[in-house]
Amino acid sequence: MGTILLESKNSNDTTIVSNDFIDFFMPDANGEFVKIYLYLLRCNKSHGEISICKIADVFHHTENDVSRALLYWEQTGLLSLTFNEEHELCKITLTDCSSLQQNNQGFNSDKHYLGTGKSTPNNSDFAAVADDKKTTDKKAETLNTIHTASTISNKKVSSSGTEKHHAYTANELAQFTKDEDVCQLLYIAQRYIGQTLSSSDTNIILYMYDGLGFSTELIEYLIEYCVSNNHKSLRYMEKVAIAWKEKGISTVEEAKDESSIYSNHCYPVLKAFGISGRNPGQSERNFIVKWTTSYGFSLDIILEACNRTIETIHQPSFEYADSILSKWKTKGISHLSQIQELDKQFAQSKEHKVKSSSTPVSSRNSFNSFPQRDYDYKELEKQLLKAD
Repeated sequence: MGTILLESKNSNDTTIVSNDFIDFFMPDANGEFVKIYLYLLRCNKSHGEISICKIADVFHHTENDVSRALLYWEQTGLLSLTFNEEHELCKITLTDCSSLQQNNQGFNSDKHYLGTGKSTPNNSDFAAVADDKKTTDKKAETLNTIHTASTISNKKVSSSGTEKHHAYTANELAQFTKDEDVCQLLYIAQRYIGQTLSSSDTNIILYMYDGLGFSTELIEYLIEYCVSNNHKSLRYMEKVAIAWKEKGISTVEEAKDESSIYSNHCYPVLKAFGISGRNPGQSERNFIVKWTTSYGFSLDIILEACNRTIETIHQPSFEYADSILSKWKTKGISHLSQIQELDKQFAQSKEHKVKSSSTPVSSRNSFNSFPQRDYDYKELEKQLLKAD
């Protein structure tokens, strides 16, 4: 194709964009980030007051998206962010692209980022740089949290006397942003949940980390475990975390052992009983642990007992199912096929008892109820003749 002549008829009311930005910064940046940077140039031209909320409204983004873009451009050196004592963003300073390029502080001709030697990959959903994308996203989450953090109501988190939930202040949240592991955890949590974390959500995650003393690996596994079971509520995850804490769970391995009982046995048993929308109670869980560990039954045998319970008494009963499984344990049942054979033997035994207890059908003649006598009529006749 031939060359295209680009002609401009703009008025003097224009926004100047540096060629260095177009040549070195724009090609590898996310398109939404580019729009926000151009909007900053426009606002800088008019010397108007802006805010993260206003920018988000203009582009129909979330405030988190805008925060992520600002942090991305700060990393490139195209702007700097200034925060006040309350850790609120109060100033954005745009720098000169040309001076950055001359000082080799931005993207050089080999497209290496900030002189670190990290090659920039293709555009992604949120950032252009793969390694720095995670850092940008993590900091953006905490930046937005700091802007909007508010004290949430204290609430008791455990009936066993656990201390009330701590409400983290903006200053405390700012301290957490300095911990790369915490930032990464918040980023992962948002990815799993599929939505921006609220200040309440962030407080819950930080409570698991700071209040309960869970490692970031354990919290990450907890979130993954809950989401895989269709529970994306942080309130639900908090309850699970407290339950793990009360049981002394402190490692991912211990959590996997605990969750395997729920995933592999508890939930199928509840489903067999027609129970949904809740976790098993402690006594119910004790029954399941008894069936799986003490009795050593496989899941198919346990579910068979549950199904027979429903068929017999028409309602869920762990006690009734336990009586069935106890009998099977006594008889040495270890396979489902043995239960079928046991049923067959029971049916045969029942049939035999019915036959042995049955009596012949008596005659309808009422005289048959008396004992019958045998007479020798010829002998009787002789006796009568002699008597004559």
